[in-house]
Amino acid sequence: MFDLNALNQKKSETQNKIDELEGTQKILDAIKNQRWFFFENNRKLIFDSQTALLWANLDFFPYCKSENMAYYSRDGRYIEVRNLIEDINEKKFGGCSNWKIPTVDEFEKMVLDKTFPFCDGGYVWYIKNHGLWCVIFRDRYNGINLASNPTLRTNISDYNVFVIPCNESLRPQNFYYSPENILKIFSQTKLIPKFNDDFITQLCKKNFSNKEKGENVEELKNQLAEIEKQIEEENKKPKLTAKFDYKPLLKTFDVEEIKKSPIKYFKSVLSLSDELLKFLDEYEKANNETIGEFSKITLKLSEKFIENPNLSAEENNLLENRQKFLEKNLELGMNEVKFQILSVKWQAEEFFIRLKKINREKNSIERLAKLENSPRVSFEFLAENLANIICDAQKKIDFLTLNKNLVTTIVNLNNSWNENYKSFKTNLQEELKNICRAENIEQEECQKWFADWQNKRFAIEEKFLPIAEFCLNGNLLENSAIQTLEILQNYKNSVDKFYLNERKNIYQKFVFQAGGDLQEKFETESELYKLTENLQIELQKIIFSREKTEERIFLLKWAETLLNIPIDEIMEFVKEKELDAISEEVLTQFAELKRRNFSAYLADTQSYSDAIKKREKDYNALIFRMRKDLQKNKN
Repeated sequence: MFDLNALNQKKSETQNKIDELEGTQKILDAIKNQRWFFFENNRKLIFDSQTALLWANLDFFPYCKSENMAYYSRDGRYIEVRNLIEDINEKKFGGCSNWKIPTVDEFEKMVLDKTFPFCDGGYVWYIKNHGLWCVIFRDRYNGINLASNPTLRTNISDYNVFVIPCNESLRPQNFYYSPENILKIFSQTKLIPKFNDDFITQLCKKNFSNKEKGENVEELKNQLAEIEKQIEEENKKPKLTAKFDYKPLLKTFDVEEIKKSPIKYFKSVLSLSDELLKFLDEYEKANNETIGEFSKITLKLSEKFIENPNLSAEENNLLENRQKFLEKNLELGMNEVKFQILSVKWQAEEFFIRLKKINREKNSIERLAKLENSPRVSFEFLAENLANIICDAQKKIDFLTLNKNLVTTIVNLNNSWNENYKSFKTNLQEELKNICRAENIEQEECQKWFADWQNKRFAIEEKFLPIAEFCLNGNLLENSAIQTLEILQNYKNSVDKFYLNERKNIYQKFVFQAGGDLQEKFETESELYKLTENLQIELQKIIFSREKTEERIFLLKWAETLLNIPIDEIMEFVKEKELDAISEEVLTQFAELKRRNFSAYLADTQSYSDAIKKREKDYNALIFRMRKDLQKNKN
């Protein structure tokens, strides 16, 4: 028996590898359209795909003598050049030990193409804005002048020169150019070529990686076919996790006869309850592994929450609510379902206890009449309701089983976020204090900064549970939920970095200026606004990857309070400081900025992106006007 989830994951991974290996044609097309290649893991080299020669990257090579961009002297048959070549070979510049001065032919093929990365344009083809370079002509070192004529052999003489060496480390014997031969050279070396298109660079890296593992397309396709066959066989097997259909069970009861007699009714209720309880026992055994895994998680979550003395009541309450939510939603045991079925069974048993008691009484006929006419739900509706309870429990188990990785990630992130927030209230707070002490910043100012920081961090913490809840209700599945939480984590890290690394710089910039506290506030919120804009831009990728409008709108509304924090901070600050110098018009425009509805742009990613840019532009313009108003008032 195979794990269907594991098979589907393996199928996806294998298909991805096939897609990467079959991307070879895209790589070949890119090679055809590009002559010169730098390397990701060796910046000192540049490769000419037309000749298979390696050239020195002049951004790293001493092509001139360091003093005042001086030429290498031609004296003594270019002794300085020869010494340079011997030195770079001894030191293995760029990992190579066979550097040489290029021949005139090699130099011509490099420079006259005009695409060499260090060529300067114009009617002459200077390299690094210089025209005199060292070449080998008739087995001797010579200088070549690029300034006069493209026929380089007519411009060879004993010049003082600059130097650009080449070597044949990657050039095979009997080389001729073709994209296939260049790709073969790349795949046989550990050098990673950089394409003009970064997508092709990454595709090439994956292609090489898979080949190093000995994987090829045909083998992978055979593996994929086998995996698909196993998945098909698994899907054919009957599964207890399928939606429970009570109707075949209901057909085993004579419903019309049951309607006529309360005795038959309650006997049937007892029989129905026993059948359902038997089904649940079988279901639990079939899903014992999954239920056991989640039981371990919920057991940890069910531990009594211990309040942290460093946190406020509100903060402790937030962390406790997250724990309780996860505990409740990850409980997979069928005890609650069994209890509901047993409750119905106990009511049926209670009927027969009452019946026996009435049969022993003198006025039994009258009492039996009352018992007969006691209200009770129809047998069909009772069966349907109990089946629905079971189906809800099954759906929950099926959902959590299919999304085990997501659920585990959410639980682990919750634990790490809890510990991180506790550390924030202790370690990071102390770190901020130490920074302030080192910069001679008053303790009162430091406390104010931490209070602002804490407010923003708490607002971020409040966003974790809504995402978890939305996901566990069946939304934002696959990788979108994890990516969203990663974006939120990155935003949190950027806020922390701002307060630890950048906040003091803004303070020191304005501390000695008249009205500096006001300018400082505007500068601080402007910088924080940039972080929220980055958050929104990152969310944009996820928003437009979702097909459900519900998910798109949720993400917009979910992020709204975070996006509005800098606006709220500015408006609250102006109100608190009673800054009459700020015009009513500016404040009205700030309020309008907050009310701006991004939902209108959900149909088009470009419109949404433009709206983000416009909001940032408007925000910065309003901050500028506020500063300008304050400056006028001061003057």
